Amino acid sequence: MTLLPTPLEKNLFCNRTFYIKRDDLLHPDFSCNKARKFHYFLTHDFPHIRRISSYGSNQSNAMYSLSVLAKMRGWEFIYFCDHVPDFLKQNPIGNYHYAIENGMKLLISQNRYHDAHQLKDDVTLVIEEGGRQQEAEIGIKNLALELCKNINEQHIENPFIFLPSGTGTTALYLQKYLPYPVYTCATVGSREYLEEQWNMVESSCEHPIILDSFKKYHYGKLYHEAYAIWARLKHEMGVTFDLLYDPIGWIKLLENIEQIKGNVIYIHQGGLKGNLSMQARYERKYGKIN
Repeated sequence: MTLLPTPLEKNLFCNRTFYIKRDDLLHPDFSCNKARKFHYFLTHDFPHIRRISSYGSNQSNAMYSLSVLAKMRGWEFIYFCDHVPDFLKQNPIGNYHYAIENGMKLLISQNRYHDAHQLKDDVTLVIEEGGRQQEAEIGIKNLALELCKNINEQHIENPFIFLPSGTGTTALYLQKYLPYPVYTCATVGSREYLEEQWNMVESSCEHPIILDSFKKYHYGKLYHEAYAIWARLKHEMGVTFDLLYDPIGWIKLLENIEQIKGNVIYIHQGGLKGNLSMQARYERKYGKIN
């Protein structure tokens, strides 16, 4: 599968210029950063493989992308998560719905990592949660090369890169291959958790700079201010962002932006299929936001 370069767009928000790397336009089934992370698996032959084993949350973007990869290759896909809410079982939506539709076999496990790795054998690929592994390097290196070309063509002075992180794999490899500073923020756990994830992938890499916020945000929890900034970004920029990671990323970026010199390049990592379930949750709690 060939991935075409994505545009770098100039936008205004909060009376400030932001450059948005539109990786959300990369591929409809491989949600941008997953297309980058899984590039190795999309472009190499695996003649002996018959199955993928992975693990994570019940609305994971990686889960959906892996279900597409398995379907394309004719492989079985077994996925472990710690729970599926009854409401979601009765009303399948978003990544969960589409992954099940693609033939994913979902198993409930309180030790997801262990059970996914227990299946590893000569015919099974074990893919870490969110694509957190060294095979992700090749695709993210391609993204870094694209960014350098974008920056040179648009004559952007003093650029810095920002993206919110789950496992942080994309941020880590971007920092490895870019001559510009990469900033990120933790959306799943603490900064210590994020640094631990980086060391599990490649301990010798220079780490990106982690931005914190005044408020502690818990992964997957609904926040009115997160929904509000998502709606405002959509209205003012005309760009739809992910509802799980991006609002927390924008909140933390805007809280810290006056202390960072240069032009912001925000990596839009997609994940929009997950918005179906997130927006439904937000509207059940807060109603629609104009």
